[in-house]
Amino acid sequence: MAAPVDTAINAAAPPPPPMDIVDGIRRLRGELKRSEGQIADLVLADPRRVLELNVTSLAQAAEVSEATVVRFCRSIGCAGFPDFKLRLAESRARDAVRDEVRGGTPYVSQDVAPDDDVGTLARKIFSSSAAALTAAAAGLDDTALDRAIALLATAPRVLCVGTGGSSALAQDAAHKLLRFGADAQPCADPVLARMLLANLGAGAVLLALSNTGRSGTINELAAAARAQGIAVVAITAPHSPLAAMASVVVASQPVEDTEMYTPMASRLVHLTLIDVLSTGVALRLGDPAVRQLAKVKAAINAGRLPPLT
Repeated sequence: MAAPVDTAINAAAPPPPPMDIVDGIRRLRGELKRSEGQIADLVLADPRRVLELNVTSLAQAAEVSEATVVRFCRSIGCAGFPDFKLRLAESRARDAVRDEVRGGTPYVSQDVAPDDDVGTLARKIFSSSAAALTAAAAGLDDTALDRAIALLATAPRVLCVGTGGSSALAQDAAHKLLRFGADAQPCADPVLARMLLANLGAGAVLLALSNTGRSGTINELAAAARAQGIAVVAITAPHSPLAAMASVVVASQPVEDTEMYTPMASRLVHLTLIDVLSTGVALRLGDPAVRQLAKVKAAINAGRLPPLT
């Protein structure tokens, strides 16, 4: 049996910023130092005003030093003051959309109103999806991505698992990894997944996908994989039960209230993260991956009909 995989990266990596930075500050307010709390109170009281301030004027308004402003930004998961301002602007933009649609349409979409015409609802959904992707990009943990890519690039076998909406994501991940010659297989059946997991062997990776990180089936598979000494790469919500069990967490804060809405923008973020990982694997493997991709493309193109003239 292979040795258990080191989980230190989860403890060492800073938490990614929340999807909505204002909500994140509200949740963290009680954990901040007194001086950082003064900045938090200003943001929560009037985020629009804070958007108009630079680091010096914000420090003066909060009666703290500029260094404290920078520490505050990092305490809430941002890379620095510019990243904080970007996240705050995105939060304000999303608030404006929510105000416009008066709380969304329950169980349909949080971003559209019942009386929206086709053009309006289409543009709102596109805008919401673009904002989710931009926010996710700002919160990427490069160290975790690099570790996940390294594990996937060297794994002799990869089992990709997801249930519900994430089952299609698991299939997409396996499809992309197969192009490089990897022995990758998707599975949404929990019984079959346990059988496949038992046969993975040393060096294999379980790629687990879950928007909330609270799927009982996926978490049980992750626990079983760790017990076998198999590395678990999880694309999931930070600080979730699945994240706590994973060897490496590619964190993605859920965009939607999943108790009411189908996670559509979150799914786009997960698909993009899969693309990031698979592209990273291709670059890590180098020329052999390029040759394998060319071989696969030729096989696919051979089965296509000629274009219409």
